[in-house]
Amino acid sequence: MAGKRCPSIVLMVLLACCGASSAADQELTHLHFYFHEVDAGTPNATVVNVASLHKNASTFGDVNVFDNALREGPDPASRLIGRAQGFAVHASLDESGGLTAIGFVFSDYGEYSGSTLATQGHFSVSGPSERSIVGGTGKLRFARGYMTSKLLSSTDTSIVVVFDMYFTLAH
Repeated sequence: MAGKRCPSIVLMVLLACCGASSAADQELTHLHFYFHEVDAGTPNATVVNVASLHKNASTFGDVNVFDNALREGPDPASRLIGRAQGFAVHASLDESGGLTAIGFVFSDYGEYSGSTLATQGHFSVSGPSERSIVGGTGKLRFARGYMTSKLLSSTDTSIVVVFDMYFTLAH
C-alpha cells in the first residue's frame, strides 16, 4: 500500500516545486500614467451617463460610459499614450463608489504600444481605489495583478486621476 502512495506524493512535490519556482521567476511590471476625463455637457466630453433611473439626487443605479485620454503626465497637454475605455456602475447604496470595467488601450507607450490591459473592481469616491488587472493583449497577454488610482485634481468640467499598475505576465 505504501508503494502505491509514493508516486502520487512525488508528483505532488514536483508540482508544488514547479509552481513555486514559476511564480518566483515572474517579473513585476509597474506602469504609471494619468487619466484625463472631460465631463458630459462639454464640447469634448469623454464620459456620458447612459442610464439613470432616479429623479432625485441619488446616483445609485446610474451607468456611465467613458473613453478617456491616458497621458504621460497630469498636464492635459502632456503626451497622449492611450485611452481608458469602459463603464462605471454606481452600485453602492451609500453612494461611496461603484464598479468599473476598464480596458486600457496603449497607442504610444513604448514596448506596450498596441497592447491592452483589462481591469475590474470597486472604485471609491472618497479616496484611493484598488482594482484587479484580469488580463491583457499583445505584449501584455496573460497579465495579472492590481492597480491603484487616486483623484489628483478636479474642476467643474474635468478630473485627472493618477494610476499605478503592478502586474506579472504568465510565461
